[in-house]
Amino acid sequence: MSNTSFDPGKTAFSRVFLIPGRARPDHEPEYQSCMRAGSVDQSFGDSEDIECPSNEEYGQFRKIGETQGSVERASSSLMGQYAADLASTLLQLAKARCSVDVHVHFGKCSDPRVFNKFTKALVWEDVYLPNYSTDDLGALSSDENAKITETADLTIRTFYEVLQLTFQERAQDVVTNALVDAVICDRIACGDCDEYSLGCEKAFILQGKLTGSPGTPPDVIWTDDKGLNFYSDEITSLAAGETATGIACIGDYVVVVSNDSGSLHWKDKDDILNGVVGGWVEVTTGFVTGGEPNDIWSVGIGAFIVGDGGYVYWTENPSTGVEAVSQGDVVSGNLAAVHALSDTRAVAVGASDVIIYTVNRYTWSQATATGGGNNLTAVWMRNEDEWWVGDDAGDVYYTLDQGQNWTQVSLPGTAQTAINDIQFPTSSVGYIAGAISGPAGMAWRTYNAGNSWVALPEGIGSLPGSSTLFNALATCTDDPNYAIVVGEDALADGVLLVGSD
Repeated sequence: MSNTSFDPGKTAFSRVFLIPGRARPDHEPEYQSCMRAGSVDQSFGDSEDIECPSNEEYGQFRKIGETQGSVERASSSLMGQYAADLASTLLQLAKARCSVDVHVHFGKCSDPRVFNKFTKALVWEDVYLPNYSTDDLGALSSDENAKITETADLTIRTFYEVLQLTFQERAQDVVTNALVDAVICDRIACGDCDEYSLGCEKAFILQGKLTGSPGTPPDVIWTDDKGLNFYSDEITSLAAGETATGIACIGDYVVVVSNDSGSLHWKDKDDILNGVVGGWVEVTTGFVTGGEPNDIWSVGIGAFIVGDGGYVYWTENPSTGVEAVSQGDVVSGNLAAVHALSDTRAVAVGASDVIIYTVNRYTWSQATATGGGNNLTAVWMRNEDEWWVGDDAGDVYYTLDQGQNWTQVSLPGTAQTAINDIQFPTSSVGYIAGAISGPAGMAWRTYNAGNSWVALPEGIGSLPGSSTLFNALATCTDDPNYAIVVGEDALADGVLLVGSD
């Protein structure tokens, strides 16, 4: 804890919410008026030395390596007053043997029953109740008359803290044009293979939308210290006046796609981070005239790319090109956005409420339209069955059955006019970016998988800067309390906000 001034946690200032069936947009968190959470405990694996006999002395050993044990499920408990006239919620959940999500909220000066009002929340995901018990249920004498406490033990697959975000505008000295896309390309590393990182530190933002007279090609704005400092790298393989539309990381490459050039452009990620000038390479192999690319999403070992004319491409090695996995035979309209869970499952959206998906990479099918009839501009697969989409009129929809039925979502605050990005860095925490009437850039956050949303920043105030539109988000699984939001202002200059706890 680096901050020496903080408000210490107190047991009287916490409350419990349960989400039976786990967090989903149609699962309302249930406030538990007479329940408390016990202590939480988790083993992250002890280290053990690997030894060999000493070369210098009998009876001694030398360390030649070490190994660390596996991460175990966290454990805790929920305790409540056993009711004499109501069924026990804890007993019902334990007997059902189904997983739940648990939120433990800490608050102050607000109604504890309001789910979205807290100072910090502990989120416990995929929780099981393997054991249930009570205190003694009866008395044999007057001095044994007492309250009855019920207890359910918990095993927790994932738990993390959620805090309120503070946003700051950054990179004003290197941002000159509108920012259109962003991605965080980092993972936790102890320094054995990659440079030491706690994750979320390396991000790349695409300055790809040029305005006014063409001067220089688009740039990649990047940071390697979690947004404290930003630098610029010119995409030298793009011509002045050509715009870029999407960015992703595939292996060791940073890859940019451009509808204007009808191609992809790649550069070694380490070269960018080391400040090497130039080195961008354009690749046109596999792209089809009339199927120029608009967006890209990487799953690490490869990436899906969507473009005009209903074309979808796949690449595992951007230096050798792409292959068309859907050649405009499912839909013919332009595709604007794509998201994938794996190298086989992906959803793409585009003009006139078009939604297509695949479960094997090569066979694509059209899903039922949302019914809004607008151009879809954002998509996210939260899991195989649940997808989220947004459109250029500011509407948000989700499906729980792979696109057969859609439900529209109402976001809080001023009516939104555009939705450009949707991301869920964890199963519970999600973000949406777009614009509201004014115009003004706006972003929203959920803590319960989209059942309810709050306008950012949480609490009183507004987002810094003078944005008229947010085009993209960059979020990180390793830290759900960190987000980069990018867009443009009334002069089409770029706006870059960094949100952190």
